[in-house]
Amino acid sequence: MLKVRTTAEKWRFVVAITGGAVLASILLTWIMQGGELITQSLQPSILVPLLIAPPVTLWSANRMLEIHRLNQQLEHLLAHDQMTNLLSRSHFMRRLDEMSSDFKGSVLMLDIDFFKQVNDTYGHLVGDEVIRRVAEVIETHVRQDGLAARYGGEEFVVCLPQKDLDEAMGRAEQIRRAVENQTVSVSGQDLRCTISIGLGYADGEKPLVEVLRKADEALYLAKNQGRNRVGTPHQTPQSAA
Repeated sequence: MLKVRTTAEKWRFVVAITGGAVLASILLTWIMQGGELITQSLQPSILVPLLIAPPVTLWSANRMLEIHRLNQQLEHLLAHDQMTNLLSRSHFMRRLDEMSSDFKGSVLMLDIDFFKQVNDTYGHLVGDEVIRRVAEVIETHVRQDGLAARYGGEEFVVCLPQKDLDEAMGRAEQIRRAVENQTVSVSGQDLRCTISIGLGYADGEKPLVEVLRKADEALYLAKNQGRNRVGTPHQTPQSAA
């Protein structure tokens, strides 16, 4: 089945269908004339499909290309959180399920500190802007070699394939510092926020769901030990310098 997904494919579609229409017209003329082709009948058998097929086929190709692009937009909307443009939680979990059972790498669970106070003090519009700004920082630091998703509310999750805990700790610290150093302007004032991060490691043996649970435990530990920290269940969380 012919598909139209790019402008180049659109024009190939037009040429292919038009050429097929011309050949079909010539063949039909040949059959109707008992196996002979007369010049007077050959010309209209070529000209008629050349006049009709291109505009009709171009219209069809444009519609097919438009449908393809709309489908792509729909797939993007279904796979991404509309506020942050990070992956949605459900799509992130599907991507994890698609990874092999011997997957190795690190997982980060991230949560904005004291976010309820931000909403209560400045309102939900400011809270939404804080979520978007934190999401931008996370995306900037993981887009090249990882997956990032909004896990729910003010919580995020990151998957870093082939990264051990030391590498993940370094990446998490970069994210934590970047969030700590940015500001959100509110009524002429600069609002700062921080995040806590928990790490988990997939060694190729534990299910990824278990790794997520370990990362969530590390996040809970970081929260309990003062927030604005990165930690794992197996070591003391690292506080801000």
